[in-house]
Amino acid sequence: MGIGTAAEIIVQPGQSIQDAVNSSVSGDEIVISPGNYTENIRITTGDLIIRSASGNPEDTIVTANNQAEDAFYVEANNVTIRDLSINNAGNDRAGVYLIRSGNCTIEDNAFLNDALGIYLKNSNYNLIINNTAAEGRRAVNVERSNYNIVSDNTVSNQRFGIYLLVSEGNIVSNNTVSMSADHGIVLESCINTSLENNNASSNEDNGIHIIGSGNNNLTGNTVDSNMVYGIHLMDSSGNNLTNNTVMNNSRGIFLLRSGESILSGNTVSNNGNGILLTSAGNSNFTENTISQNNISGISLLNSTNCNISENILSNNGLGIDLAFSSNSTVLNNSIQDGGRGLNLQDSNYNMLLNNTAQNNRYGAYLLRSGWNLLSNNTASESNDHGIVLENSSNYNDLTSNIASSNRAYGIYLTGSNNNNLSSNEVSGNNRGLYLMTSSGNTLLNNTVLNSGEYAVLLAYSSGNNISENEASNSNRGIHLSTSSDNTLSGNTIVSNGVSGIHVASTSNNNTVFNNYLNNNVNADVKQGSVGNVWNTTKTAGTSITGGSSIGGNFWGKPDGTGFSQTTADSDGDGIADGVFNISNSGYTDYLPLVATSETQQPIIPENLTDNQTGTSTNESEISTNETEVAVNDTEIITNETETKTYENETKYKNETTINKTEWI
Repeated sequence: MGIGTAAEIIVQPGQSIQDAVNSSVSGDEIVISPGNYTENIRITTGDLIIRSASGNPEDTIVTANNQAEDAFYVEANNVTIRDLSINNAGNDRAGVYLIRSGNCTIEDNAFLNDALGIYLKNSNYNLIINNTAAEGRRAVNVERSNYNIVSDNTVSNQRFGIYLLVSEGNIVSNNTVSMSADHGIVLESCINTSLENNNASSNEDNGIHIIGSGNNNLTGNTVDSNMVYGIHLMDSSGNNLTNNTVMNNSRGIFLLRSGESILSGNTVSNNGNGILLTSAGNSNFTENTISQNNISGISLLNSTNCNISENILSNNGLGIDLAFSSNSTVLNNSIQDGGRGLNLQDSNYNMLLNNTAQNNRYGAYLLRSGWNLLSNNTASESNDHGIVLENSSNYNDLTSNIASSNRAYGIYLTGSNNNNLSSNEVSGNNRGLYLMTSSGNTLLNNTVLNSGEYAVLLAYSSGNNISENEASNSNRGIHLSTSSDNTLSGNTIVSNGVSGIHVASTSNNNTVFNNYLNNNVNADVKQGSVGNVWNTTKTAGTSITGGSSIGGNFWGKPDGTGFSQTTADSDGDGIADGVFNISNSGYTDYLPLVATSETQQPIIPENLTDNQTGTSTNESEISTNETEVAVNDTEIITNETETKTYENETKYKNETTINKTEWI
């Protein structure tokens, strides 16, 4: 052979691979014939190829002779090792160890019972492809090594499958890692790493575990049936998780102190928690599909400034859940068939916009949460209530929401004060707007229609302003049960079957003026109340009927025989010439309004008859009497525990299944 010509060196059983290596020069190819070889091999010559002759690792087996040494020790560049079985490297030793080596290829090998299968240290730009490894501690270990490719390897029954430590710019793709005693794939103190299209399944801890690592991309991975978390990030910020499938794990994706992350296009199903972010912030959750997670779909715990948008959630215990979290935006999500669609607990200054919550137990549920904005959301077909504010959920704005066809209440406030409810559409619920022990709220310009029982119901609630709402086509329009010091003005209350306004004997000092009433019974006022006022001081201004003065209320009847429809207004100021005495109540409207030519009369439902109203047209006492309508006032409380049960029942009823350190 001429000088500089590459040689092919054949090794036969009984011969030494190390001898062949020692006799080789750069560019040589060492071909190992089928057989068993027991030795440790040290390679310091670069540009070598070491391979089996058959291309089948099953028939060419290299077993470490000294388990205290690596089976193959490589300290050279451009070395290829392929098509071999490499076995029995001992404690902290590797089947193939690359140290300060670059541009090497470890390919198509089988590693069995090696403590460390392939170990890269201070080695860059290497290829680790299409190997198999079983029965070891770490199949692939990359330490302080950069820009390597680890691809298409199959790893099982390790302590850790693939482990990257203090490394950057590596690509880990298309690997299958299963049945690890600990985690499947680990990044520790790594940056700019790509995990692409890997399958990490049936590992006894986490499928993918990332700690102290930032600016990594996790794309297209499948993480299935891991015992703890599918994907777990701890103290790792700025990572992108895109188009991953995370299913059948005890918990899906958990980010602990790992903010500034993007989670997009992931499919997360049949886990405990779907996606959980704890003690972090500034993350985006977009266009994920999240279903059948029995604790929650997307949860923020003690986290701020996040964006949750365009996600599709179904059949989760809680849909989107914020606890002790603030200043986040929840936008354009679809949430259905779960427990609570939107759930806020002890969470303030969030914006919930344009979400659709359909066929959940509750559409939106706020508990001890204030200064939030809920706008343009739809909460419909809930098994209980559409929107709930409970237990000091104060100073929230609910604007332009739709709460329809819910089995119980459209919007329900209990123990919640100083909220603004404006321009909401509440229709087809058993009860429309319900305030229980809630004060200082403003109900403005809401449309409440077709409620089975009450359009607007106040129980033990005082100091509320109910203005410019429509409360129509329900059994009762606005009902005050043991509620005082409220103001009702500018409301349209028509076509209600039992009564337009009901005032219980324990409801005092309410002011009612400038309302348009057109019901068979406009006001059912029980004797015993004190201080209620049915008009304001005559004031120049356009009344609800279009007149030039504001004073009392318009008293109409569906058949056109109401006081305001038949009484003269000689001076044309929109105030009737006489006063209106509210039957059997002792109260008088001293400035009743009259109709003007511009006043639009309501359309009377075709099937509304006196028999259906259950009351006579002279506003005599309703046959169901006062104790009825308070529905005993204890029933109106709805036990109060009705809405409280879910606090302990769902979000945190399963907390016992979660290691509490996860929530710190």
